Amino acid sequence: MKRNLFILTLGAAIMLGACSTVGSLNPLKAKPQLDNVVAAQASAGPLELSEGRAFLDNDAAFAAKLRLIESARESLDLAYYIFADDYSSSILTQALIDAAQRGVRVRLLVDYFSAYKDLDRYTWLEQQGAGRIEVRFYNRPTLDIIKDAAYLTLSCADVGASGSACDDAKFAAVERHFATEAISGQTVTNRSYAGSSLFLSGLYGKNTSFLAYAITRGQAIDADALGSSAQDATSTQADQLKRLGKLYFQARYRGGVEGLSARLKLGYVRFAYGEQVNPVFDTVNALLPLNRRDSAQARQDWDYLTEFLHHKFLLADEGALILGGRNVEDAYHMQPNPLSSKYIFMDTDVGLQLARTDPALATSFDRLWQLRSMVATLDDVRQHAPNDLLVNFDAVQAAQSTCQTSTDARCFDREFDRRARTLAQRLQAEGERHRAHLTRYQQAYRAARTPAPLRIDAEARIHYFENLPTRNGQRGYGVDHGGEAANKHIHALWRAALHDICLADASSSREVVFHNAYLFLPANLLQDIGAMLDGSRNCSGLTLTLLTNSLETTDLNVVNLLAVWQLKALADHLRERKPGADAATLRYLEYQPGNDSRLSLHSKVMLFGDDIFISSANADVRSLMMDSNNGVFIRNAPAFVREYRDTLNTLIATPGRIADHTATLGRDSAELQMQTNQMVELLLARYAGDDRLSDVQRRELKQDVATTTQRVYTLSREILRGSRKAADEFNALFKAI
Repeated sequence: MKRNLFILTLGAAIMLGACSTVGSLNPLKAKPQLDNVVAAQASAGPLELSEGRAFLDNDAAFAAKLRLIESARESLDLAYYIFADDYSSSILTQALIDAAQRGVRVRLLVDYFSAYKDLDRYTWLEQQGAGRIEVRFYNRPTLDIIKDAAYLTLSCADVGASGSACDDAKFAAVERHFATEAISGQTVTNRSYAGSSLFLSGLYGKNTSFLAYAITRGQAIDADALGSSAQDATSTQADQLKRLGKLYFQARYRGGVEGLSARLKLGYVRFAYGEQVNPVFDTVNALLPLNRRDSAQARQDWDYLTEFLHHKFLLADEGALILGGRNVEDAYHMQPNPLSSKYIFMDTDVGLQLARTDPALATSFDRLWQLRSMVATLDDVRQHAPNDLLVNFDAVQAAQSTCQTSTDARCFDREFDRRARTLAQRLQAEGERHRAHLTRYQQAYRAARTPAPLRIDAEARIHYFENLPTRNGQRGYGVDHGGEAANKHIHALWRAALHDICLADASSSREVVFHNAYLFLPANLLQDIGAMLDGSRNCSGLTLTLLTNSLETTDLNVVNLLAVWQLKALADHLRERKPGADAATLRYLEYQPGNDSRLSLHSKVMLFGDDIFISSANADVRSLMMDSNNGVFIRNAPAFVREYRDTLNTLIATPGRIADHTATLGRDSAELQMQTNQMVELLLARYAGDDRLSDVQRRELKQDVATTTQRVYTLSREILRGSRKAADEFNALFKAI
């Protein structure tokens, strides 16, 4: 998964200390839980299956998606974290356009943080659909975030105050501006004030220079200009852009912008996890009025700014479904080839053709699509965060550079007009790029001969599960430790499956397999696994296999950087407890680079004995505490499960492909710290070269990593001893990884 935000550390704000409250499970009182969870918490099912297949091959998965879109006659509903602008994705995009033009209704839900940079492309896509394609963004900025953006970009001159009176005057002005929303109880708005829309454009566009300009000079900008909707550029809007550019030109010589930009850039490098250490909020917090800094709701909204839409969902005519781990991007839909980017992901998708439509399946998509407190239309986005200046920022900077020493007062206007592009021009360019991608793919890429997909037994019982952003119809922020049943139904299912498999006949050989790309366990799964392995639960005869990426194969190194300390805590816990015959056996395996270093595991598959769960959910804290996710629980499919298990066993037996690191999990702390420091050096060289961070910043980051890894270890040990407090603290601190 590409999260677009590389994180080296949580920062020095994480404090040490946790207290223990030990609790244990009495196996004599344990009762089966899984059937009750399936009945109560599945979003849909059992689905009546006509045909089902699992796609382990990228080309086969892509072909299946195209066939599904091409066969649609009435509706297509899609939800994806990434819907990229690359070669294979253009083929799929064109298939959606063709479907719309033959009368199919197309609805596409994408993640705001991932999609904002492509706002123009999605506008172009809607235009191509002749009124039958609609795109919406998930996790829009809340009212409190927009109000904070307004505070940051409002000047004392704007409110006619100075000195100590300025903060109160700014606070009152912003509250008055958004009074209508406050009275009605709205949690979102499309209204702009001061430079709020510029701030949001820089934030979601991840442009630190633009964000810094919005903060330092935005307060001098005409609020009416900033609040206008970005339609085809008029001469008035062009004038507004030029006025903004001149202000930025002046800002270069008044100081402050470059320093703030550097702080924000470092904030993005550190982009954080946990309510104490959101660096973007912390960076701007110092500029907020004191009575605004202490807003608990605003801090919570900032804390969940990157709560992603992580669904992978394609539903045709409410009767054919494809889901799993694959986003819409070349990395998921190609084999290694000259067109591909750095990573090619090994993944697992499931395709289901239903014998009968299930209304609950369609309703599950509608529930997200209609979630107005979190979902914005493109028109909404162009009101509260128009991108006109952001996409023309290169024209602003070029005009500034050209006119830096000019005495001609009209120089900037002339140079900006020559370079800036209207929305109509940008949309035309989107169409041209789309057609170029189509041509390039058709000329340069040839799908390999794909292996046959794995067939799912016709008698299989299949239920659809989700992790949802709401509880009781209202937005929820994370989940309390042990409270998965409220809205994190995937994790509730996993926990019930782990519980029940230990109750099965101990005379039989049983195995649980986490075949998962990102393994950094939330507190609840860590406790469950600890209980299975230390003998607190009677799990005799059971093998728990954790099969995941190594540092050499992952695209998200920070997960491995922190997870290795959690795994050491688990190993030390087991050494201390000295498990007996009742305990399960652990096997920890990692992928190795093999012949192609671009290959990276991205599957999210869990085997619980004879049951299997295939989904978009990682075995990490973020999947529990933050993102939406979806998947299917497949039971009564012995042939399919056996074939998938055989596929894994063949992979494990392939020389040089998988390494068994079970014996090294509990290695000495000094040795592990030395290896961690080496990993940090590699990461710094890769992501933060000498020209990006000063020596002081590099030393600070290394110290932060050391503090953070120790915190991972300490909290994990307390969690394994049963501490509820440590569990909640751990989940809160590390939820954004």
